[in-house]
Amino acid sequence: MIMDDQTKEILATLRDELSDKSSLFFAQVDSSVERLVYLHIYDVLRNDPARNVVWLCLNYPRDKVLGKFKDFGFDIIGLQDRLFFIDVEVPGKPPQQGTFYCSSVADYTKMASHISNLFERDARTLLVMDNMNVLATDTMQVVETFMQFVEKKVRENEGAIASMLLKDILSQENEMLVKSFFDVILDVTSIGEVHTQIGLKDFDFRYMVEDGSIRLEYARRKVKRDRLKILIVDDEPDIPELLKLSLISEPYDFLVAYNGQEAIDITLKEHPDLILLDIMMPDMDGYEVVEQLKNSKTANDIPVIMISAKTAIEDKVKGMELGIDDYISKPFDKREVKARIKMVMRRLGWALEE
Repeated sequence: MIMDDQTKEILATLRDELSDKSSLFFAQVDSSVERLVYLHIYDVLRNDPARNVVWLCLNYPRDKVLGKFKDFGFDIIGLQDRLFFIDVEVPGKPPQQGTFYCSSVADYTKMASHISNLFERDARTLLVMDNMNVLATDTMQVVETFMQFVEKKVRENEGAIASMLLKDILSQENEMLVKSFFDVILDVTSIGEVHTQIGLKDFDFRYMVEDGSIRLEYARRKVKRDRLKILIVDDEPDIPELLKLSLISEPYDFLVAYNGQEAIDITLKEHPDLILLDIMMPDMDGYEVVEQLKNSKTANDIPVIMISAKTAIEDKVKGMELGIDDYISKPFDKREVKARIKMVMRRLGWALEE
């Protein structure tokens, strides 16, 4: 399958950010959503050669899963030796290589045993549970016990889980319980958009199926100019000068604000491409600045990187909840500042041409 650069970059972000997390694609019933999940698993197999995938067949049997990869245009020939299945045994059908069997999708004892053995044999394995709705039709107390065991076993062996839950099929209570087992919820809409919070940032992209292939693109505003306009906000005059000196070799133009209200005024007037924002300021702290900008129709999509001496996890989480894109602790290293600016701006489609 041929992928454009933006599709590859978004897949790489998913692969890296979800490598040690339990992730749930929370979606409407839509075949293109299923294609997106298969693309994610295919990308892991193709680009992380040290990693195995264990597929718990809740929705489809082994042969149909393999057929889905083929139907979606994902060639896994040469990758199947790292793809294992836990499937329901069919009387009279000979066992398949790399497949472990249970009596039904409610045979939790056998499924748990296979998962335990496979994860203890190969660390960092990715467990795919292809449709949590199937499990959730059983008694939720039983499902909860099973998922707690699976989650513990996966974490002990530095693995991850990827699964899918279809919206509006379960009761709200059961839906919330299933979602509680996962670290990251990728909220997928039927119009082809995905939203999730990964780390300190919101991650938004669209997926489109064209000529049998799936293409991904960032959903946020794209930056197309050759130079970036960056607003630095800090009440200590030395900090903006130090940042400008650290970034002097980059194609950036700078604006400076020395308090929160000035930052808002300059932002609404100049509309910078990025804001480097201090938290602790006398008139209005950085959190208040972010909150006001996020409520502005003309400035709510401007990315914000907080730079602060406040390093407690509570401070970072508070910024994340308000919608910041990244967080840098003082004292900062200029290499980290450069890297984080480029990482955030690449998500908006901006890249420095060589």
